[in-house]
Amino acid sequence: RAAATGGAVLAMTTHLKFIVVSLGLAAFWSGFLAGLNYALSFLLIHLMHGTVATKQPAMTAPAMAEEVGSRAKGGYPEYLFLEKTPRAEARSTAEKLARTVIAGRMIIFAYSGKLTDPELGDKGFSGEVFEKQCRAAVDAEMLAATPNQKRIIEQLFWAGRQVIDNSQDRLNVKGIAWKNFLPAKWEREMGQVFTARTGIIIKQPGRAYRSPVNVPDDVERSTLEHFIKAGRAENAPQTVYTTMGKQAVYRHMEPIRLIPPCLGCHGKPRGEPDMLGFEKDGLESGDIIGVMSVTIGVSD
Repeated sequence: RAAATGGAVLAMTTHLKFIVVSLGLAAFWSGFLAGLNYALSFLLIHLMHGTVATKQPAMTAPAMAEEVGSRAKGGYPEYLFLEKTPRAEARSTAEKLARTVIAGRMIIFAYSGKLTDPELGDKGFSGEVFEKQCRAAVDAEMLAATPNQKRIIEQLFWAGRQVIDNSQDRLNVKGIAWKNFLPAKWEREMGQVFTARTGIIIKQPGRAYRSPVNVPDDVERSTLEHFIKAGRAENAPQTVYTTMGKQAVYRHMEPIRLIPPCLGCHGKPRGEPDMLGFEKDGLESGDIIGVMSVTIGVSD
């Protein structure tokens, strides 16, 4: 249809070209009218959303923008769920995982002053220290966990510790305050390590994501929109049973709301560059910034 529109306009353009030639004008005026004829024709094609078919592949700027660097359509982030849970335990397992991740984030927040001290070398924040505090924070969750849940959460402790241990050189460097290590960065890297070991997906899709790892899928985007529209009073998890490939999965999404330490990057004034060069979001404490998304394979 778009090509037909362009073809019809070009047919008219060719007809007008012959009329211009038949007038027998001076070379200047003949060239001027011919150029004007083509310019107005292509403008008309653009305004009518047409295209011009040639012997070469038609590549308009919008088409290139859509094709180059865009995400491949279809597919799933994970097919092999090494760890699964019975349907009856799916929700409680996801809740326990989410609470453990939130505990890890809060521990890192608590150490942020020390971690950004440029005068301090060894921060005393090893993977062992982190794991000990994380276990203590969710001790009640572990007491009520089933054997299957305990095994899964143990692997989350392991993944969280791995990220802290892998970041020791970064965390302990002297002379630099900002080391590009935030609770969100820990969670993102921990989630990838945890997924590699278990297949369970933990991520934090954002309303204005800053890492490609946090691009929301359709379900997560819909959930974000739900929480944004619902306001601050809505904190009940959004859940759904679905499939990834042939695997039945349980998806669990809880709101992540801003706390005061987050406002340096996500607060006001909107559009002003933060310390990383991103534009601030113009949000306030308590506003939703993302969701905690957990996807678990279901065994029955």
